[in-house]
Amino acid sequence: MTTTHSGPVSATGAGSSATPSPAKPSLTKRLLKIALALVVVLGGAYLVWRQRADLATAVQELSLGRVAIAGVLAIIGTMLIGQIWVALLHGMGIRPSLRDSHSVFYVSQLGKYLPGSVWPVVAQMQFGLRWGVARRTMLGANILFMGVVVASGIGMGALLLPWSSSEGLDRYWWLLLLLVPLAVCLHPRVVPGVLDWLFARLGREPLNVRLTARGLFTAIGWAVLAWVAFGLHLAVMMQSYASIGLLEVAAATGGMALAWAAGIAFIPAPAGAGIREGLLALTLGPIIGVPEALTVALASRVLLLLADVLLAALGAVVGRRTS
Repeated sequence: MTTTHSGPVSATGAGSSATPSPAKPSLTKRLLKIALALVVVLGGAYLVWRQRADLATAVQELSLGRVAIAGVLAIIGTMLIGQIWVALLHGMGIRPSLRDSHSVFYVSQLGKYLPGSVWPVVAQMQFGLRWGVARRTMLGANILFMGVVVASGIGMGALLLPWSSSEGLDRYWWLLLLLVPLAVCLHPRVVPGVLDWLFARLGREPLNVRLTARGLFTAIGWAVLAWVAFGLHLAVMMQSYASIGLLEVAAATGGMALAWAAGIAFIPAPAGAGIREGLLALTLGPIIGVPEALTVALASRVLLLLADVLLAALGAVVGRRTS
């Protein structure tokens, strides 16, 4: 039977009729939350400051209006990515409050800009302890999250890129071969079963949880919406160089989904740096030109960084206010 985690468990006995007043957080805990909020805000500000030249170039070449619209779409897409993680937690029977889960996700995402790209996983494993969730269970949730993002990204690329231009099928036919293996890997029992097998070989306790089909399909639905938002985010900036219609939006959506998936799969690159831009240059270059595609890709990276920083700052403030 799956246990539902909904926050701190009350220590009041079953026969007690009095409702105790909630304990105030200790001074040390409050100071740690304030320190975390400051680290997130200052660290995010530093990351943005490092990218100021690329942002200025993007505004100059693409126009402030298009950059602003693309920035809003970057925030929407990032929030939808967060919903994938929340849906998977719910599918595993882990149900913290929506505000708390979003706070943890957005704050932890700044860790992906460090070399190794595993720091969000480490952070979320630690945060999960306050929900009464074992680290290995949070590890399983994060592996499922990355699996859904990568598989849905490759799948979206396979479904859209071959048909996005007259030469698309000749260039991207090989993506179609991945659809069946991806569908098998996305079965709700495959990844948890593989993780249990690995833990058993390592002499560790199994996850003892399973992902519901509803949780998985909900997560995939959020992923599809995220890829559409990110595709529109690119298409708005591509309009500076060419006329954009449905086929070009399809190419942008499939290209971004595939590039994002490749960036996650290549773990050593912080936030997929270099990998994402290279694939976007390949997929968008035939439409607007390779130099222009690189400009759009770099502008996209800066805007997605800004979205991560803004949401992380909001998450840190919200997390500081929750007891």
